[in-house]
Amino acid sequence: MMHLYNRRIEAVELLPPLPRALFLLHNFFGLDVDVLAERIGTDRDTIAACLVDARAIVRAHVCYSEPVPCVGPATAALQARLRQDYRRSLESAFAESGYRGEIIWPNPIADIRADQDAAAASLVPQLPAALRRAVARSHRAGVATVDLWRTVLRWRRYRRERLLRVTEALRCAGWQPFDEWLAECLMPGRRYPHGYAEHRRRRRPLPDERPPTEAERNGEEVADTVQIPEPLASQPERTRQVWILFNCYGRSSEEIARRLGISRRRVKRLREQADYAIIGMSHPSLGERIRFDVMVMRLGLQLKWEIIRSAFL
Repeated sequence: MMHLYNRRIEAVELLPPLPRALFLLHNFFGLDVDVLAERIGTDRDTIAACLVDARAIVRAHVCYSEPVPCVGPATAALQARLRQDYRRSLESAFAESGYRGEIIWPNPIADIRADQDAAAASLVPQLPAALRRAVARSHRAGVATVDLWRTVLRWRRYRRERLLRVTEALRCAGWQPFDEWLAECLMPGRRYPHGYAEHRRRRRPLPDERPPTEAERNGEEVADTVQIPEPLASQPERTRQVWILFNCYGRSSEEIARRLGISRRRVKRLREQADYAIIGMSHPSLGERIRFDVMVMRLGLQLKWEIIRSAFL
């Protein structure tokens, strides 16, 4: 039974972007066909055709039937129209985030996933050097994906952490997969695709990174104002600066460290101090952190020993 369940999940993941999004929104998030058609701006028959294509592809993967059917003309035409809207949305989001440069879009015949990769590739050259090197190494042949449930060498963990920081930078710039973009347009706030809310920071230009408006030049408006939590007002100025740059302007730790002239480790520590101050707790001392790390290590070794011992009983 579990094998069949996993097979169905894999079959849904193998769907093309548009049929997969509509299939999940209709069957798992409760959006009616008429509602989908109205919000997308098409007729009911087109949405019904997309759902029929999705079910046929899922059934072919689950039943191991060959060949796997392709999407029909109605689905292909709707996907081509939404693809142009998706491209314009990414270009607008990157411009609002302050990133310069033009996205080199692939051939229209290519899959929508090629658009996602092209948009991400346009931002990678503007990331810090350490993150660019991590992306370049990940493209080499023979690079294995790190499995979090096994023992991983320390240098591989560092590489994974850097790749996660690359993903975070892309998300802050407004990049998102096609199906998530479509779901956000159709039903904002429905927590697609995982079913729970995700806090996502957005990158925006600092006042000194954009030209002032006419009202700002005349002194009628302030260049930029941010509102910070009340407990943060009693913290040192450097702590407030790090919190504002990270949470209000979506800057990465590398950018904050370079702008303030401090190390990335110091940026992380100041962020932790600000978060503890907001929730009304004191930041743990070095001794407390060492004791906690030792406790975690002991529990981890104890769990591994129990697993090894149970294998021989």
